[in-house]
Amino acid sequence: MASFARSGETLMQRCLAAHPRVEVVHQIRMPDDKRDVALFKALQTRAARAIPADHPRLAHRSPAPDAVLVLKSAVWCHPHPRRGFALVRNPFSVALSGERHLTDDPARDRRQRRQQGRWAEGIDPGLAQFVAEAPILDGWLALHSRKLLQDRRDGLPFVRYEEFVTDPEPVLRAVLAHMGLPWDDAVLRSHEAYAEGEIGHGLIRLSEPVHPGSAESWRRMAPALQRRVHAVMHEAMTVHGYLWDGGSLTLAKAPGLLR
Repeated sequence: MASFARSGETLMQRCLAAHPRVEVVHQIRMPDDKRDVALFKALQTRAARAIPADHPRLAHRSPAPDAVLVLKSAVWCHPHPRRGFALVRNPFSVALSGERHLTDDPARDRRQRRQQGRWAEGIDPGLAQFVAEAPILDGWLALHSRKLLQDRRDGLPFVRYEEFVTDPEPVLRAVLAHMGLPWDDAVLRSHEAYAEGEIGHGLIRLSEPVHPGSAESWRRMAPALQRRVHAVMHEAMTVHGYLWDGGSLTLAKAPGLLR
């Protein structure tokens, strides 16, 4: 599952993990199981598209021989041809969720700059110097744009977060069909597997069902910041069907959209 940080990856992974033939590698519950982190690192650079069910890195899971592993690729680009899909979200909401628009806390800014420097090494090392010197938000947007456009160049079909949280069933049906898996209603009840109030990666409440509460969060961004985001993200937004006219955001049909 290709994406970019703060795009709803944990929520999508939680839903998919409820399918009896899906094994989500990591980053739903916090903290991650160390064995899952080791599995993730082993798969990050794996060229083969299959892995033996009895592979030592899978010993703690005992997956079915026909299981599908979902590997989250949010802040690095896979070096080999891959199957899968991309989850995208409008860049206004992504920047807001990542708090990259805030610039009044030097300690937070230093942490974010170090983090973005690490991400640049996995997404595009050529951005490392720019990320080190540019304003935090501009470095974040450059990384976001590079990641989304690379996933499109790699030919991955995509789904949009806003449509997923507004009407999850058709989006999940499209994703499972693309993965070659039959439909299972369990993906719509994934929240039932978690304790009340349990917090997961991305600080989401894992025990809550999918809901559209954050779909319109982008409206909280100041107009001047929206213009700044759009200036950098215009191409990436357009190829994913996000059309912004300076006030409203429209989701249009786009090549590669999973239906």
